[in-house]
Amino acid sequence: MVINRNMRQAEMLSLGEMDEYGQEVIDTENSTTVNLTFGLFNHHETEDVRYQDVEYCGLTYDNITDNNILLLDDKRYKVKFVNPYGRIKEVFLIAF
Repeated sequence: MVINRNMRQAEMLSLGEMDEYGQEVIDTENSTTVNLTFGLFNHHETEDVRYQDVEYCGLTYDNITDNNILLLDDKRYKVKFVNPYGRIKEVFLIAF
């Protein structure tokens, strides 16, 4: 499959509790590795709030939630929304 051939490894971090400034703390101690395809998201005119800020889209078999951050090519991406239906999960990302 082309999707499996294009998968790359990314480090997945999770967001923890709020700090004294109201920012979510990134848990760097419990990171895991996930495989995903990664590409630029086509910006279509949409009124759906979930997709308004989305810049990138990925596909993965791994369990990812919307309180995760992915490190890929020395850049951080916040998971905005996950479409968990089907065998492959669709992950929508924003630069973080």
